Amino acid sequence: MLPRSRIMSWCLLLAFFYQQVEVDEPHSSNSPLPAVDASITEDSKSQIHLIRQRRNVNQQTEYNIDIEISISINDFNKLQMDLANLSYPIILPIGNGTINITNITPTTSCQLVNNEILCTCTGEFIWNSTFCRKYQPCSANTTATQTCDCIKSYPTEGVFCDDSPIMTTPAQSTAPTTRATTTTTTLPTTTPSLSVVNDFALRIPSLNFTAELKNSSSELYQNLTNEFTTLLTDAYRQVFNDAVVKVLGYAEGSLIILYQLASNHDIPSDIESVQNTVASALNETYFTEFLPNNEIPCTDPVYGTTRFNSTATIDCMGTVGDMRRFCGYDGFYGDVQNFCLIPEIDNLRMSTKSPNNVAANFSSLLQELSAVSGNENITEPGNVEAVIEILTTFSESNITVDETDLENFLQTVSAVISNESLATWTVLSNTTDDANPSSQLLQSVETFTSRLNLTNSTLEINQNNLQLVATKIEQDEKRPSINLTFEKFNITDYSNLSATIFIPGDEFEPIEDNVVVIIAYPTWIDILSNIAVFGKNFQINGLVMTVTLNRNKQIGINMTFSPRDTELDLDTATCAFWDFAGRGAWNDSGCMTSREGNNTVCNCVHLTSFSILMSPSSKANNILDVITEIGLAISIASLLITIIIEAIVWKHVTKNKTSHTRHVAILNIAINLLIADIWFIVASSVDPGTGACVAATFFIHFFYLALFFWMFTLGLLLIFRLVFIFHDFSKSTLMGISFSVGYLSPLIISVITIGATYPRNGYIREDACWLGWRDKYPILAFVIPALAIIASNVVVLFVVIFKLLRPTIGDRPRGQSEEQETFKQIVRSIVVLTPILGLTWGFGIPTFQEKSDIAFDYIFTILNAFQGFFILIFGTCLDSKVREALLKKFSLSRLSSRTRTVQTSSTGRFRSKPGIAFPGRKKNYNITGLVASGSKDKTLSYSTLH
Repeated sequence: MLPRSRIMSWCLLLAFFYQQVEVDEPHSSNSPLPAVDASITEDSKSQIHLIRQRRNVNQQTEYNIDIEISISINDFNKLQMDLANLSYPIILPIGNGTINITNITPTTSCQLVNNEILCTCTGEFIWNSTFCRKYQPCSANTTATQTCDCIKSYPTEGVFCDDSPIMTTPAQSTAPTTRATTTTTTLPTTTPSLSVVNDFALRIPSLNFTAELKNSSSELYQNLTNEFTTLLTDAYRQVFNDAVVKVLGYAEGSLIILYQLASNHDIPSDIESVQNTVASALNETYFTEFLPNNEIPCTDPVYGTTRFNSTATIDCMGTVGDMRRFCGYDGFYGDVQNFCLIPEIDNLRMSTKSPNNVAANFSSLLQELSAVSGNENITEPGNVEAVIEILTTFSESNITVDETDLENFLQTVSAVISNESLATWTVLSNTTDDANPSSQLLQSVETFTSRLNLTNSTLEINQNNLQLVATKIEQDEKRPSINLTFEKFNITDYSNLSATIFIPGDEFEPIEDNVVVIIAYPTWIDILSNIAVFGKNFQINGLVMTVTLNRNKQIGINMTFSPRDTELDLDTATCAFWDFAGRGAWNDSGCMTSREGNNTVCNCVHLTSFSILMSPSSKANNILDVITEIGLAISIASLLITIIIEAIVWKHVTKNKTSHTRHVAILNIAINLLIADIWFIVASSVDPGTGACVAATFFIHFFYLALFFWMFTLGLLLIFRLVFIFHDFSKSTLMGISFSVGYLSPLIISVITIGATYPRNGYIREDACWLGWRDKYPILAFVIPALAIIASNVVVLFVVIFKLLRPTIGDRPRGQSEEQETFKQIVRSIVVLTPILGLTWGFGIPTFQEKSDIAFDYIFTILNAFQGFFILIFGTCLDSKVREALLKKFSLSRLSSRTRTVQTSSTGRFRSKPGIAFPGRKKNYNITGLVASGSKDKTLSYSTLH
């Protein structure tokens, strides 16, 4: 990458120029500037030209400046990448003000080609017809009245390629705003009074995109732009009377128009109503389809306009290849991907296309390739791709390899599998459909090393990213065994890796020489795919080892691998070899796996490239999985029992409004948790990314939310009966409120979540049937309501405890035994309320954070997996009314709990036997189960909820 100091140096040049302009000093259009950074004077020359300036009413001055620099072709390509990745504006403090550099764009490249100067425009920039006529266009098909993208001379006027105007909204500042471009002329159109600017896109199905629409100076481009600017402005002014529309470009897909809307009015959240109004106005001329805002095309002065989910390319300057940018969500281009070839790599690629030339110059071509591998740009995607092609050609040449050839070959391999190249391999894997580049390179190494003609008994090669040991066992020897250890890799992320290889001597043929080549590559762990034919969800967790023999013979081999990550479940380790069929995958055929402490031992009956694969789940995760499975089974059974019991005792326990509402809530909690658990089991058995997975995720989300909202309803009922004692609602009102809160709220949240995130492919996770969390964060549609309800139920819990502890009139001083009894009541309240009201989910809060203590995972899993069981025990079985109803139903007893019956009369005399009336004509009172306010026995405090 080009040093950032170089970029800042050019920015400082602009600052220097600004100072010259503000003091009105003479300024020649082609005067050289003093160097402000040594890196510029070393290898480049710079000039700046003031093209035009504009001062608005706020004393803002906008400049468009050409900066002319002389740099190498490689530096120019790197410059394009750096500028594309810069964040604007770049703010430079100058005196009492600042310069805001809003854009720096390479537009023109002049270079000597075959003794002729060619000046070529980049991106959508273009030479106007005057320059094309004066300096002769590079293409003979350009007429005198047409624009062109290349001229055959350097323009002496100091003017370069230009583009079409681009709408901008300048920053409100008293300091000057500088719009800088590298060798460019950019004329902005400012709309300082319009504060809200948004990009939109629509499709015209009746029109087709043509190559001419890539040229902003073409007649078709200008005609369409004028037409749609007028149509869209008139349509939007039916909604915003000050609307101004600027067409930014066109993309494929019938015809997609990207435009910019500027107005002083905020775009309403109901954007569809605005779009419907605009579409109705446009439909008189064209039928239109608005694109979702997150799928609008991307636009850039260099890469042009490209539709969503496609790649824009521009040609490299002075070399073969192209620069690429992927158009992602919300109209933003991704990082620049450099597929420009180093000239030496391109020359070698062309030289190796001839088999005869490869055979005649095999060693010298390998040496040239090895020398080029030290170039700092060797790890760029284009160069790696070309190197793979060249190495494949060498491996397929069927020429005997000597030690020097092998060392040159492996030096090149080491360069392209370095730590710095890991991002490149990801790019190549995502952009190559017909072949797997990493698999292709690995196969080339195997094929090449199998042809080694080893003159000495051993050969060791240590490169930065690989270790090789070759051993020659001659036919007249006693065939010694091979026992080698590979370790101590000088790469930070791989320094703990090691592997031991053992091959018994009797595996070798006694009648001929045997050459065994063993290579260990640490970085290939992160380059090769983790796809396996024997299962899913594995990752490479050991060195990748290549073992080859110069004979076509299968032999037994014993390998011991140390794990890269000891936190993974070592019991899931699987020995596998890389199967080159198709795009390649790991295969465990012919290999047996065993454990030796933390190490994995592999015994295989063939030779190729090996490693060990493990499940990314940790040991603790497996234990948690077992707890979850057991808990779900018990929970489902408990919930079924709860529902059956509620059905049996329903008439006996719902005789008043409060009890009826409470049991409705308990029943719905049980039903929702039961259905959610069943969908959880379904989700674990379907493949992620399928329609069934989406459906399972939706229903899990809905029913778990419904569970929470019914818990919330139960909490509201509890707080209502304890605090608002003198208020009451009818049974129908309580049911209406309960079902609205319990089902309508979660339904609205679930539908909005899937509607907002499913079209963007962000609804579910890639590896599981559950709400996604990396893009648009749909998981928040579950977490936020759940945490809010948990918080509200915590408040309910504290209110209940406060009501228990609050002294009442007539209370006597409490002794130690009474304090203990009160403590027991508080503990009993917490134990009963926690599972019912879902407070156990609060233990899941720490698990949302990375590297949280595993203890929280255990607590969260146990409490929630067994929540159905807790509901059965605390919500049903410990309910005295339920127990009494069950006993009566099955005629086991007429008594369900201990009661105290006290008989009294107005005389105040008590008899020892209850139920016997006092003599006289006084009235008798039979008091059963009534407790005075000052009694120590407060177990009936919740009798109003039964």
